[in-house]
Amino acid sequence: MNIDIKILRKGDSVLNVFNYMNSVAVSVKRKNGHIDIFLLNENNEGIPEIASIWKISEGDNEIEVSKGDMKISTF
Repeated sequence: MNIDIKILRKGDSVLNVFNYMNSVAVSVKRKNGHIDIFLLNENNEGIPEIASIWKISEGDNEIEVSKGDMKISTF
């Protein structure tokens, strides 16, 4: 089986691929300098799915977590 994971845009680059807990993590440096970390899990058929995305960007040392319409911020 060949699997093509299309998470890069023009100008992006992969920084690292590593195991994180029960996931595979792919860190991507975006063209604008921000970093996205994609956590990939296998579904019941063994096909990778994006479980979550961690975005690292400018800010005031805070973390925002959103799920649907709800957003939680830490300071």
